[in-house]
Amino acid sequence: MSSESTRLTSEAITLSAAAILNSLISVLGNRGLLSPEEEREVYRAAAEMIDEASGDDEDGTYELARELIELRMADI
Repeated sequence: MSSESTRLTSEAITLSAAAILNSLISVLGNRGLLSPEEEREVYRAAAEMIDEASGDDEDGTYELARELIELRMADI
C-alpha cells in the first residue's frame, strides 16, 4: 500500500469513527440514556482522541472532524 493510500485510509477511518460516534451519542441522548453533561463528556474525550491522532494534519481532515464534534457539543 502506498503512503498516500495509507494516509487516505487513516483519514477515512477517523472521519467514519467521528460520524458513528456523533450518531451514537445523539441517539443515546435523545432516548434519555445519557444526560447532557454525559454527552459533552463523551464528545470531549472524542475530541481529545482526534487531537492525539492528528499528527501533521496537512489537509485539515482531523481539524474538520474535531470541528464536527465541537458543533455537536454546542448543540447540547
